[in-house]
Amino acid sequence: MSRGPGIVQRRIMAAFEDQPAKRFTVEELCELAYPGEPIERKHKESVRRALNKIAPDAGLWKSRTALPDGFGWRHLVGRSASY
Repeated sequence: MSRGPGIVQRRIMAAFEDQPAKRFTVEELCELAYPGEPIERKHKESVRRALNKIAPDAGLWKSRTALPDGFGWRHLVGRSASY
Protein backbone atom coordinates (compact mmCIF):
# COMPACT_ATOMS: atom_id res chain seq x y z
CA MET A 1 0.00 0.00 0.00
CA SER A 2 1.45 3.32 -1.07
CA ARG A 3 1.37 6.45 1.03
CA GLY A 4 1.49 8.66 -2.04
CA PRO A 5 4.34 10.59 -3.63
CA GLY A 6 7.44 11.13 -1.52
CA ILE A 7 9.04 14.48 -0.74
CA VAL A 8 11.42 14.27 -3.72
CA GLN A 9 8.56 13.47 -6.10
CA ARG A 10 6.45 16.33 -4.70
CA ARG A 11 9.30 18.84 -5.04
CA ILE A 12 9.95 17.76 -8.63
CA MET A 13 6.26 18.07 -9.50
CA ALA A 14 6.14 21.51 -7.87
CA ALA A 15 9.04 22.62 -10.08
CA PHE A 16 7.18 21.54 -13.23
CA GLU A 17 3.94 23.13 -12.02
CA ASP A 18 5.71 26.44 -11.34
CA GLN A 19 7.53 26.43 -14.70
CA PRO A 20 5.66 24.08 -17.06
CA ALA A 21 7.59 25.05 -20.22
CA LYS A 22 11.07 24.73 -18.69
CA ARG A 23 13.38 21.81 -19.33
CA PHE A 24 15.37 20.80 -16.27
CA THR A 25 18.61 18.89 -15.98
CA VAL A 26 18.89 16.19 -13.34
CA GLU A 27 21.36 18.43 -11.49
CA GLU A 28 18.88 21.32 -11.41
CA LEU A 29 16.19 19.02 -10.05
CA CYS A 30 18.63 17.76 -7.41
CA GLU A 31 19.19 21.32 -6.23
CA LEU A 32 15.43 21.81 -5.95
CA ALA A 33 14.80 18.46 -4.26
CA TYR A 34 17.71 18.76 -1.82
CA PRO A 35 18.12 22.48 -1.07
CA GLY A 36 21.27 23.46 0.78
CA GLU A 37 22.96 20.07 0.39
CA PRO A 38 25.97 19.33 -1.79
CA ILE A 39 24.79 17.18 -4.69
CA GLU A 40 26.25 13.67 -4.71
CA ARG A 41 25.65 10.62 -6.86
CA LYS A 42 23.06 9.28 -4.39
CA HIS A 43 20.99 12.45 -4.85
CA LYS A 44 21.08 12.14 -8.64
CA GLU A 45 19.99 8.50 -8.47
CA SER A 46 17.16 9.37 -6.10
CA VAL A 47 15.91 12.07 -8.47
CA ARG A 48 16.16 9.69 -11.45
CA ARG A 49 14.12 7.06 -9.61
CA ALA A 50 11.51 9.67 -8.67
CA LEU A 51 11.34 10.85 -12.30
CA ASN A 52 10.81 7.29 -13.54
CA LYS A 53 7.85 6.94 -11.16
CA ILE A 54 6.12 10.25 -11.96
CA ALA A 55 7.03 10.74 -15.65
CA PRO A 56 4.16 8.71 -17.21
CA ASP A 57 1.42 10.35 -15.13
CA ALA A 58 2.87 13.87 -15.39
CA GLY A 59 3.50 13.79 -19.15
CA LEU A 60 7.27 14.21 -18.74
CA TRP A 61 9.82 13.09 -21.30
CA LYS A 62 13.56 12.55 -21.01
CA SER A 63 16.19 13.33 -23.63
CA ARG A 64 19.93 13.73 -24.01
CA THR A 65 21.85 16.60 -25.54
CA ALA A 66 25.58 16.83 -26.18
CA LEU A 67 27.68 19.05 -23.94
CA PRO A 68 29.10 22.17 -25.63
CA ASP A 69 32.66 20.83 -25.61
CA GLY A 70 31.48 17.64 -27.36
CA PHE A 71 32.57 15.31 -24.56
CA GLY A 72 29.60 13.73 -22.83
CA TRP A 73 25.87 14.17 -22.50
CA ARG A 74 23.43 16.21 -20.45
CA HIS A 75 20.08 14.65 -19.61
CA LEU A 76 17.03 16.93 -19.87
CA VAL A 77 13.52 16.40 -18.53
CA GLY A 78 10.45 18.36 -19.58
CA ARG A 79 6.88 18.19 -20.78
CA SER A 80 6.08 17.02 -24.28
CA ALA A 81 4.97 19.58 -26.84
CA SER A 82 1.49 18.07 -27.02
CA TYR A 83 0.87 18.18 -23.27
